[in-house]
Amino acid sequence: MRALNYKRLNHIAHSVSPYRGSLNRFPIGNRRQNTKYFLVGEENGESVFTIVHGNHYTYVSLTKEEHDKQLKDGVGNLHANQDGDGTWSCRRYDKVPNILGVVRSDNTFEFTGTSYGQGDRGVLSDYGSGCLSTDSRRGGTIWMGAQGGKLRNDKTRGAMPIYKGLRVDCETMQPTKPITVIGRKVDRKVGKTLLAGYTDFYLTTEVMTKAMDYEAFIKTMHDVVNEHMNGYGTFDSDMDYSVKAEALLHTAPLDAAMLYMLEWDIGSVRWNLQRYIDQNITRYSAHEDTPHTMFLNLKRKLNKEIYKQNDEVFKKVEYTDCEMYPPSEWGYTVMVDGQEVEQYD
Repeated sequence: MRALNYKRLNHIAHSVSPYRGSLNRFPIGNRRQNTKYFLVGEENGESVFTIVHGNHYTYVSLTKEEHDKQLKDGVGNLHANQDGDGTWSCRRYDKVPNILGVVRSDNTFEFTGTSYGQGDRGVLSDYGSGCLSTDSRRGGTIWMGAQGGKLRNDKTRGAMPIYKGLRVDCETMQPTKPITVIGRKVDRKVGKTLLAGYTDFYLTTEVMTKAMDYEAFIKTMHDVVNEHMNGYGTFDSDMDYSVKAEALLHTAPLDAAMLYMLEWDIGSVRWNLQRYIDQNITRYSAHEDTPHTMFLNLKRKLNKEIYKQNDEVFKKVEYTDCEMYPPSEWGYTVMVDGQEVEQYD
């Protein structure tokens, strides 16, 4: 966050005129970019700078009486809705500064925003030497080092999860408190043992799906549903297809695979099956997955479900000192001072 260096902002506050109509609102950069500014405040006798990027709306719940009075007084952005039972839901929407964080005299930046949208992330990336982005497979919002802004002391590119209250050095982006990222990794040896009972099922089903075209696949699925699900030849959300699939795993592997696919809607197969039943259309688009591709997606999904039901397959891995941690579908926990903190989405 070099552009938010405390010394630089303090110099601006004492050498540049504030925006018209305010005594404490100053530009961070180009004065014409008046949606990017900072507010001067005081904390423990020292100046602090609140970084702002534009505005956002928040709402206040009102009673019907409060709503009517404010409406009469000419207050704007009022909304009222009468529910079916006759009760009223009333709100007033207020436009407030979109606060990104606070810069303090120790030259640290604290993340205090309620959330960080794409524009906010772009602005903070410009202020620093790195990239603020969202990565669902790394837990949410992260900061990744870039040229001139390495996170780690050994100068390698790192990754840092962003949570509310995180304070970083404006020059180096190093956190003021150590962060530990805890993840889970599949123990392949244990996983192989867990999946041993599905080997024949996978081998047989893969051979069969490779030999089928999509039209034959959908027609066969229709017959499978009629045979095993009480003659009801379409998808029913109230049915648990996975239970029946598990029972057929070793006696009718293709039937089991098709029921699993219906349960998890692999390749949007529910919709295509319904189209076949309603309109006798077996293929809507040439871009749909082939039966073999659907099998591969099913295999990944089923393996994942098996792992999730067996915690012993996972081993814990820890990443410290802003070490780069890999994308993971198993989630991450962020710890600071021995306590779990909530990463921004």
